[in-house]
Amino acid sequence: MFRNNLQNAALIGLCLTSTHLFALDVDAEFNRLDKDSNGTLSEAEAGEDALLHENFAQIDTDENGLISLNEFKLFIK
Repeated sequence: MFRNNLQNAALIGLCLTSTHLFALDVDAEFNRLDKDSNGTLSEAEAGEDALLHENFAQIDTDENGLISLNEFKLFIK
């Protein structure tokens, strides 16, 4: 029983670590694309990534002409 609990705890820890690393990767990619470091992606900045460029209007849910980090994360999910 102790071994099963230990295995479960290790699996939970691995999942939490993987989720955290994924979040860091998403943030890092957003920051890499955000050339002017203003916290949003313009259509020109998004143009560096074909998928973002093709889906810009869909990703820009508030229709302000910019992709926020939150909109980026929702799209990546």
